[in-house]
Amino acid sequence: MAQVRKILIADPDLESVRALSRALRTKGYQVHYAPDGSRALEVAVLRHPDLTLFDEGCRLLDARTFIQILRTNPRTEDIPVVLTTSAFDSDRMRGLRDGYLRKPFNLDEVLSRIEHIFRRNEAAKDLKSEQQEIEGSLSQLSIPDLMQLLGMNKRSGRLALERGNDRGEIHVVDGRPVNAKLGRVEGEKALFRLLAWTEGTFTFSPGTNQAKPRINRGMDDSLLEGMRQSDEVNRLMPGLPPRHTRLMLAPDMELAQDQHPVTAQVVELLRQPRALGEVLDLAPATDLEVLSVLSALMQRGVARAADADGSDAGTSELLGAAEVHALRGRILRTRAPAKVATAKVFVCGSGASAARRVMARLPGLEALSAEPTAVKSGFGTLGRLVLSEVLRLDFCVLPPAEAARPLWRPFTAGAVGALLMDVSEPSVRLAHYLAWEIRMPVVVVGAEVPPPLQGAPAGALGVTDDLSEALRALLVQALNPAPTLPGVTQVQRLSASAV
Repeated sequence: MAQVRKILIADPDLESVRALSRALRTKGYQVHYAPDGSRALEVAVLRHPDLTLFDEGCRLLDARTFIQILRTNPRTEDIPVVLTTSAFDSDRMRGLRDGYLRKPFNLDEVLSRIEHIFRRNEAAKDLKSEQQEIEGSLSQLSIPDLMQLLGMNKRSGRLALERGNDRGEIHVVDGRPVNAKLGRVEGEKALFRLLAWTEGTFTFSPGTNQAKPRINRGMDDSLLEGMRQSDEVNRLMPGLPPRHTRLMLAPDMELAQDQHPVTAQVVELLRQPRALGEVLDLAPATDLEVLSVLSALMQRGVARAADADGSDAGTSELLGAAEVHALRGRILRTRAPAKVATAKVFVCGSGASAARRVMARLPGLEALSAEPTAVKSGFGTLGRLVLSEVLRLDFCVLPPAEAARPLWRPFTAGAVGALLMDVSEPSVRLAHYLAWEIRMPVVVVGAEVPPPLQGAPAGALGVTDDLSEALRALLVQALNPAPTLPGVTQVQRLSASAV
């Protein structure tokens, strides 16, 4: 039989206590009551409740002193204490390990918070095992809670995180974060981004950590600073363009020679048009520092959207709004509903030159790194192109060698088409497989359609070597897949696919 959990309510407001006690008892909890802080301390020591709800209005002993006394007593140090209050001070509340609840109570919120704390405590017991690997959902146990538990238990190991197609990790040594990674970003910058995740899954693997230290903060300092920066980032973002918008320096603007280091980083990156998300990833400074500089530069007219005068159109013109939503709907047709749809585009070519050509010449493509491992290995993801807030494209490569054929089909899930970068025999063989076996459209860049691809089920067409034009042709073909008949000219093919 499961043990009944005990909850102590310390609150001088009897009306609030009665309503809350009824709700807790209905859920099967055993409730103890104390009208002031002194009595609450006595009950906590004698009864050892599983959780205490301590109201800020308690007399004789204030909340901070109550919590400090509990933490110094081995018998009571692990009792969670949630502050209840009618007032609100975000800076003061951040220092509370178990959080706070605002009055008047929303009973559903109270019950949800209590269940969340008990789940967290169960995870804490698992984390005390030096050898045990634990995993779970971030909707039940948040990253800040996990990090706090790792800090309290002085654990060392790797916290692996997943959210859709995103993968991140945080390395901890003796309860202190030493490094974090998210895509091409490392260190504090990656840690602060990961702390903002509210969905996904986690796996903590204990062990000795060999990660190069890139974070010099303690656990509590990291969590508090991460929450502060997240609040500030959320405040700045509505005043800036979407992440996929390409930004550039305004022409003929005179810049000061003695720039702040972060300003100098951002200005150097904007000497060529870049998506806002790419600037955030490439600048070494934290997201908050970069966004603050971008906001100031745009307000002063030093930086602007590259598409503002129509002279430097980027990814926003690849597809119109209706086409974006139509393609998103097609991608999600066989998947679970999602706010953002991510699809794959395959780059078929011999050697690393084809991948490098796409990375260098496709505007707005955010590479995973300066030289993604997929370039040399010939297998994996090169980077991502954000078409809109609801549609993204991941550019991937497959090894064209016949010996790699077993890899082809498993990796093609979620693909919308392929760009054939050269007509060498291995490249055409791979494109033929994608066109005929997987039935995805293929666009040949800078060449005519080779005979093995003519008449492909979803269409095959040749375009100029302009990669933006080639990608648009591919996406339009993906929206309206149709065979390309031998003898049809390039102009006719493109016109037919756009109808």
